[in-house]
Amino acid sequence: MRRLGLILPVAVLATLLVSIATLAAGAETSSSQTSVSQGTFTQARPSGSEELAVAQDMADEESLPEYSQVVDNAQSRRFDAPGWKQGGSDSWAHGGDYASSGASTSNARFKLNAPTNGDYVLYAWWPARAVNSNAARFGVKTAAGDTRWVEVDQTRDGGMWVKLGTYQMKAGDDYVVLVSPEGGSGEVIADAVALVRGIASPPPADDVAPAESGSTSASSGETVYTTSDVSSDRRALVRQGRRHLGTPYRLSPPYPCKAYEKEDCSCFTKLVFRRFGKTLPDSPIKQYNYGRKIAKANLKRGDLVFFKESGLSNPITHVGMYSGNGYILHASNYYAYKKVVESKMRYLTGYYGAKRLRIN
Repeated sequence: MRRLGLILPVAVLATLLVSIATLAAGAETSSSQTSVSQGTFTQARPSGSEELAVAQDMADEESLPEYSQVVDNAQSRRFDAPGWKQGGSDSWAHGGDYASSGASTSNARFKLNAPTNGDYVLYAWWPARAVNSNAARFGVKTAAGDTRWVEVDQTRDGGMWVKLGTYQMKAGDDYVVLVSPEGGSGEVIADAVALVRGIASPPPADDVAPAESGSTSASSGETVYTTSDVSSDRRALVRQGRRHLGTPYRLSPPYPCKAYEKEDCSCFTKLVFRRFGKTLPDSPIKQYNYGRKIAKANLKRGDLVFFKESGLSNPITHVGMYSGNGYILHASNYYAYKKVVESKMRYLTGYYGAKRLRIN
């Protein structure tokens, strides 16, 4: 509570924070119950100390300056991979080259600098190839002293930053990200990782990848993207969606849909696809009438995903955009976010279906 400018006893401080969290929770519950047909996103909220911790973490993050760091496999002082094969070349690799596991039995390691204690988002980059591992394992050393492992399919979702998760880290400069040489079938790739402070922060610019082209619309003055292949347009959709991360949530209608100012779930997807020459209505129910149905197992980046959070017999209430590795980009009305975020799709209830729009 630095920003209050005074020092309060611990007991009083705890009571004050709990009261604030309770009032915010009650206000949101009322809002979501009266506007479910307009695309309001709801999510089961944590209780007690968890709720207080999330609210405090978000407040702390907003008071800190932005921070990000990228470590590539070519940085010998920050990347260590005993026995791994260096110098693999691919146009979609970060910096043009990568390291592969080969016959090594040792973990590759990335050294990252966390300037403060707190929550950090970790991204990884690899070139997607059919010969890669379909179950590569990344380990992240957390503030709790343990290593949390996450599995990724490196045969897909490559060529840009892929979100691995959000982790609590201690301040310090150390080898905190491990890549196991074992896991699944195929070759494990260690290419690059990025550390970003804050739950709703976008990844660093990924202009090291082949760029998509675009033209300016005479009517709106916005860039309308054109792409050379299906793989590129999938990346471009996610890249454009991530530009909205952190945009505050506000229901539309009745309020206007304003790019980078105030957005709800269908406003967000409408604005992203508008950049690619697609006109979508500002309604999750109506957006489901566009595109072709896609099975959940076949989701690709840029697909629209829809939810019926009040049960299958009720209307669609929420829409987001799949961003790879089990994550979606969406405008969240969850009390701890209230902004555009990239979160695990499995945490949202009532998955209903997915649609894929052709944009090239």
